[in-house]
Amino acid sequence: MFIMKTNILRTWTAVCVSALTMTAALKSSADDTAMAGIPNKSYTGTVVSVDAKERLLGLQGTFLTKKFNLGDNCTYALVDKPAGAISDLRPGQRVMVVYQESHGVLVANRVAQQPESYEGTVKACDPIQRTMTLHTRGMDRTFQIAGDCKVVLRGDQSGTLADIQTGNYVTVTYETPNDKPTAWKIAQTSETFSGSLTAIDLDTKTVKAKALFDTKKFTLGDNCAIVINGKINGQLADLKPNDKLVFSYDEINGVNVANRIAPAGTAQQTETTAAQP
Repeated sequence: MFIMKTNILRTWTAVCVSALTMTAALKSSADDTAMAGIPNKSYTGTVVSVDAKERLLGLQGTFLTKKFNLGDNCTYALVDKPAGAISDLRPGQRVMVVYQESHGVLVANRVAQQPESYEGTVKACDPIQRTMTLHTRGMDRTFQIAGDCKVVLRGDQSGTLADIQTGNYVTVTYETPNDKPTAWKIAQTSETFSGSLTAIDLDTKTVKAKALFDTKKFTLGDNCAIVINGKINGQLADLKPNDKLVFSYDEINGVNVANRIAPAGTAQQTETTAAQP
């Protein structure tokens, strides 16, 4: 009799445990289903605060500042780092957050950086003060240069600030910490050619130059910078036959579009075609 009661007790205990486990599983499934039923929303703005310990992200939009809880499985896609982490977020980045909202609580599932870029002609570059001023469409814009700013040259080659010269046409990827535009990447990807000027056509805005073993024709782009005495306000009429010049250009379907013309003023800028990277 005692053995029978013991077996009945064990069976009943097992049934109760199983029932409790199933109830918990059903509740978890119901919660997951409820979260799955909450639609995704998105919000774009500039990062103003990051608390990695508390997993909180503050974002300043056009009119409002919103605070997001970063979910355990939140993913982070940053410039040049598609699989990032919370530690890659910093104030000044412009990001888009995909999130769900429950009772006023915003839970982020994905944070993707929206890189801001600006193109223009280098009007001035100060490596000591780490500032760069770009000129485009009659306007100047100055950027602070981050300490770990990347410089990218043609062929995805790494460069330094010394490779960026007055008159270069560049693309700057930047962020705005404390509302101060700060360059994190500078790309100057044009080809170069060094040679002596042999022909100028003011009507068609074309020039020809000859190197030791090559001759090229260039069509000047609308924003082509002609550097005279270190300034970018030179005119095509300022150039003279036999001037030794360096041309920065992009070859587009056989047409060489020049974006910079400057005197060949260094020992490396001899009358030869620049080596391709």
